[in-house]
Amino acid sequence: MKAGRTGALTVALLVTLPMAGCGGGAAGSADATSLVVGGETIADQKLYSAAKDEGSLVFYTGGSEQSEKAVTEAFTKATGINVEIVRLAPNKLTERILAETGAKKLGADVIRTSGEDIILSLAKAGTFQKLTLPAAVTSAVGDAVKEGGLYFSGFDRVYSFAYNNAVVPKDQAPKNWADLLDPKWQGKLSIVQVGAGGSTAALTRFQIDKIGEEYLTKFAANKPRIFDSSAGQTDALARGEVSVATMPVATGIGSIADGAPITVAVPAEGAVGYPFYVGVGAQAPSPNAAKVFASWLLSKDAQKIAVQQGDYPVRKDVGTPKVGDVAFPAADSGWLYRADAKTMLAHTAEDAKRWREIFGYTG
Repeated sequence: MKAGRTGALTVALLVTLPMAGCGGGAAGSADATSLVVGGETIADQKLYSAAKDEGSLVFYTGGSEQSEKAVTEAFTKATGINVEIVRLAPNKLTERILAETGAKKLGADVIRTSGEDIILSLAKAGTFQKLTLPAAVTSAVGDAVKEGGLYFSGFDRVYSFAYNNAVVPKDQAPKNWADLLDPKWQGKLSIVQVGAGGSTAALTRFQIDKIGEEYLTKFAANKPRIFDSSAGQTDALARGEVSVATMPVATGIGSIADGAPITVAVPAEGAVGYPFYVGVGAQAPSPNAAKVFASWLLSKDAQKIAVQQGDYPVRKDVGTPKVGDVAFPAADSGWLYRADAKTMLAHTAEDAKRWREIFGYTG
């Protein structure tokens, strides 16, 4: 394949990832050669025909393997266009993209990654081409489109923490961020290093700005195991090698769907949301399929999948994400901490330096 906030909420996720209903081509359009999804025209006849002729595309992503597989399978079902996923942690993915862009051998048709510093470095390097989105999509997503269509925000992923429910009894499980400072968790915690990507940069900003820098010092005193990526950390949590781990909610939901004994927490102190950006490669080998896929990611059906994975959508007409049967607080409730791009760019390097000092991390 080329909650209210009346107390802490911790919900065991025993879920699968149902696909949002997708319809395209003859199934969803009066014009059988256009791509219409949920009543919205995603690609006109000429573009969709050219995309189908290409037949496949390559998708570079810093998102979790489980969540992106659900997305690409839904796209293929709707369009008949296959997607090959290349998944790396955002920092490693950036290194690869910049090297390929510089050599004029970029293998990506579409790129999805997190981190304001990362997306700006890619844009500056000439990684992306401008995308003209369908009018119906543009009106639905508002200011999610950046730099005149050079890239766009696809959703806000939520970073919380989770525990192994086969190892940690329910009555002893942590519910809030403050619970992770209990000495009983010494040597049983884990965290992903601050330089892994936009997710860890956002988590660090949240912990410093919302909870307080002393939180990180006390967390570090519990001697957590430090991972280079969420994927490795999640595997270790599922195997019981660590008991509690900071974690993107979508990563937890995907692992639970695969049978992992994981419970994701919805802490009363709040959680951090951080955008995942999408752009079409300037050297895209399958440019037409790339444009269709990128536009489809902002369709109502694709945004519903994001909600099912615990992400806050950029559209306002697809609902609110949930953990199990419990809905997250509204995006504007104050529970979800979001630092704007200007703030993140101003603090990312400084926060990373302080994090490394606190944790004694030299990797």
